[in-house]
Amino acid sequence: MGQQSWDIEAVIRLFIVVIASISAILCTIFSLTHGISAAFSFLYILPIICVVYFYPGRAVLFALGISIIYIGLVYSLVGAIDPFLIAVSTAWFAIFITLAVVASSYANGFVEEKARIRHIMENTFEGIFCFDPVSWRIREVNQKCAEWLLYPRSELKGSLVSTVWTDADAQRRFMGEIKERKTGMTFESLFRQKSGSSIRFVLSPLYVMKDMVLCSVTNLTDAKVADEEIRQTLEDLARQVRERTAHLERLNEELRAEIAERRRLEHALLSGESNNNPGNGEGIRS
Repeated sequence: MGQQSWDIEAVIRLFIVVIASISAILCTIFSLTHGISAAFSFLYILPIICVVYFYPGRAVLFALGISIIYIGLVYSLVGAIDPFLIAVSTAWFAIFITLAVVASSYANGFVEEKARIRHIMENTFEGIFCFDPVSWRIREVNQKCAEWLLYPRSELKGSLVSTVWTDADAQRRFMGEIKERKTGMTFESLFRQKSGSSIRFVLSPLYVMKDMVLCSVTNLTDAKVADEEIRQTLEDLARQVRERTAHLERLNEELRAEIAERRRLEHALLSGESNNNPGNGEGIRS
């Protein structure tokens, strides 16, 4: 379904460009053959702008091609009859090329910026949340953010921000802080998952425009779970250390008791031997 929609849009774009170009050429032929030279040059601006918008990477080549057609028609249909028109058409030729170069450079920069934003959204390990501050509709979320909110990405896109961010007062304060500092700030607020549960996010604006606010999102709920797991692990390690230390202390006590018992036995044996030796000596002497 998505591929079919894209194909239809591509056909419509190509149709618009072709119709605008053919219309400009036919109007040029009609104007020149009927002695009208006032307005037909302006008609070439429309197809050039359409190509800049739809195909910015090909705008300069298209402008060069259609400008050659334009000036070729003027030279072939007017020739040396009207030197003024020849001069004007040559100037328009330069204007068309300049317009295409300048407009396509801006359009290409915009496309690259969109690609960069798309790359950030698709490859970052953080959540990404993008909305229109005028209509307050969600423009895009990445997969990570959608998973946290328990929504499919397609369901969130185009829906109202209030679907997941129900605190209107927090929204106003967030926009107020954006107007003051644009980026480099963090804002903590509660969001609502599809299940109805609350989840705490920290929003950090990355890219702020008149019709778009792009934010990175950190899930404090996951961070707290991770902190709890770390705390539990440390407690388990401490407990194991205490148990091991107590075990070693018991072994040490048993070892000391055993050493003391051995010393007592040795002392008893030595005392017994010393008592028996004097008697043996007396018996020999007698």
